[in-house]
Amino acid sequence: MSKREAFLDSACKENVEDFLRFIQLHKDKTEPFDVEEVVQEMSREQRLALWRRLETLLQDVLLELPPQRWEEQMQQESAPDPKRVVAVVDGVTLVAATSVKVLQDGDTYDALLQIAHRLHDVLVSLPGSEAHLQLHIQTLFEAWWKKGLQEREKFGRVTFLISLQKSFALQKPGAEIQRVWSLHKVLLTLDYELDNKQLTDLLLQCVQHPAYIRNDDGKRFLVFLFSWNVDFICVIHGTIKNQLQFYNKGMISQISEIYFRAWKKASGAFLEKIENSCIQDFMQNAILLHRASPVHSKVRQIMSYFHSRKGCHSVDKMLFDLYKPILWKALSVPNFEVRANATLLFTEAFPIHDPDQTNTEMDTNIQKQLDAAMSLLDDPHPTVRSNA
Repeated sequence: MSKREAFLDSACKENVEDFLRFIQLHKDKTEPFDVEEVVQEMSREQRLALWRRLETLLQDVLLELPPQRWEEQMQQESAPDPKRVVAVVDGVTLVAATSVKVLQDGDTYDALLQIAHRLHDVLVSLPGSEAHLQLHIQTLFEAWWKKGLQEREKFGRVTFLISLQKSFALQKPGAEIQRVWSLHKVLLTLDYELDNKQLTDLLLQCVQHPAYIRNDDGKRFLVFLFSWNVDFICVIHGTIKNQLQFYNKGMISQISEIYFRAWKKASGAFLEKIENSCIQDFMQNAILLHRASPVHSKVRQIMSYFHSRKGCHSVDKMLFDLYKPILWKALSVPNFEVRANATLLFTEAFPIHDPDQTNTEMDTNIQKQLDAAMSLLDDPHPTVRSNA
């Protein structure tokens, strides 16, 4: 009997010990048995038969001992043995994940889909002690999502949510954050307008979690969140603002980069919302907040990040348009502290110009700014004069 036939024959309740032995041989790298190689070499009819037999095997073992009872049964000697049931489920998951890899266009995979449904139910009921099996089912569903197979939304969503939750609980969440980023387009299948409080709460945890802010894939994900739903932008911005006072300079630098990248990628209503509700709001705060406020230096640092990107047409245009209705007015208000704050922004961002203007218009505009700077040197308050 060939390896293919022997493996196919083992995929049933009666021969389950043989099935588990094959899975163990596969995991033992010194042994010449590879599940992917065997499944790849099977004919289409053999693969269909394998999936049908595994679906029945999975159904049988889960009826014997549902995952809700695994933890309880681990504490006592009983039949069926929960460790054996877990091993069978893990083995079926391994074969399913391998099958997704080798799936070819035109293949019928109804039985494989039924296996995925049963594993979905296992995943949402798994006790915390079965972290390895949870990871293996997640990996299967991640591959299912990426392959674009039937009902990918269902399987993509559950593993996306679990990855989000795990990324907050782990001491080293890098791999889980990478998985979150690899599944980020799952969000596009979810409607922000519907009752998704659990999801939005998790996303807002990402926004304020240092591991996401510092991690490259985490930053990519946070930038992406600004493009999920235009109304969610203000929620993100409010959450970040509430945390600013607790962040050091290094974290503020990362947050500045996230805002800048989100702005660069945005267009249409998303761009307008980021400019008017986020960047201009930071400008307003940098002007109006008391200097003793724990947040003032943080918003100044964020604006400095944008000022340092001047010299690019889009950045220059954005700064000119957003400062125009607020900065010049603030330079002449009665409150000296507001004038002083505005002076700091003005001198750091100088010259603030519209790159779409003609040379003559630009020269006139810059001359007005020079005149404004000279008048600030004669301001009645020493703090304003010092800043100028």
